[in-house]
Amino acid sequence: MAAACQPVATPQVAESAPSVTPGFTATATLEPLPTRTFTPEPSPTGTPEPTPDLPPDLDCGETFCSASWPGLLARPIGPEGNQTIDPTYPYASTRNGTLEPHHGVEFPNGAGTPVLAAQDGEVVFAGQDDLIVLGPYTGFYGNVVIIRHAGLFEGRDLCTLYAHLSEMDVSVGERVTLGQQIGKVGMTGAADGAHLHFEVRLDENDYAHTTNPVLWLAPLDPNAGGEGAALAGLLLDAWGQSIDQFTFSLERFNPDGSLAQRFYPITYYPAGVNANPVSNENFAITDLPPGDYRLAYISNGYVQVTFTLSPGSLGFIKLPPK
Repeated sequence: MAAACQPVATPQVAESAPSVTPGFTATATLEPLPTRTFTPEPSPTGTPEPTPDLPPDLDCGETFCSASWPGLLARPIGPEGNQTIDPTYPYASTRNGTLEPHHGVEFPNGAGTPVLAAQDGEVVFAGQDDLIVLGPYTGFYGNVVIIRHAGLFEGRDLCTLYAHLSEMDVSVGERVTLGQQIGKVGMTGAADGAHLHFEVRLDENDYAHTTNPVLWLAPLDPNAGGEGAALAGLLLDAWGQSIDQFTFSLERFNPDGSLAQRFYPITYYPAGVNANPVSNENFAITDLPPGDYRLAYISNGYVQVTFTLSPGSLGFIKLPPK
């Protein structure tokens, strides 16, 4: 698969209809629980069974499954910068219908913040994209570096893309190591402010082969530091079809049962983006504090599931159950 990560042209993706912007708000009271409730049975030990290597078995036949999730890639920003992904424009969203479906994620950081290689690999592109289509159109990424990680996932190539850079510190053909500085954050190309645009492409290096970067990274705890949790899932309607561009409620509870946070994730735009081959999800959210959660939405009735996310884990939900 030597040519798998060489740049190729990609057609533009159509814009989507308006959708709700993700985010969260805090609240002090709980709403009454509805009657249609799916509560997964605990494992025999009371905790999720760890899986040492990717991919874990997330097809457990239950509404909720959980596995340890070490990630195959490291954060492209070091701990001295902001390692948190911008929740307002996640992968496969359109930011309320104002932008094309997002094929990556954003790490807001000041100009000049070091950008790091997410894993060992070979630089297959380093330069401006003003004369080559690497994304939806020429000039979209500005200064961009692409690294090929040969055979990293079950013998398949991953490519990581780092865009809008103010400076590039590597060249094509160079071998880089995990954590090596490859450039600096900037706002070149179509950027509307200083940030790192980060993509993960599976098998081939083109715009049509991106997957959600959050499912290749180990989750962080934004409140306490250390290991956080991630959640992915497949929300289906009463006919078993994926519910696209759909906002739902995700609530985290304090140990005393009071409501700590409420998030409003959104499922993927249905065209031009891809699920992770492990989870086949239509939504994913990372960097969640470990703890007790409830996910709820309305589709042919009110549906909810309660579950616990452990540190360093990926939870997976499929609703309604099989």
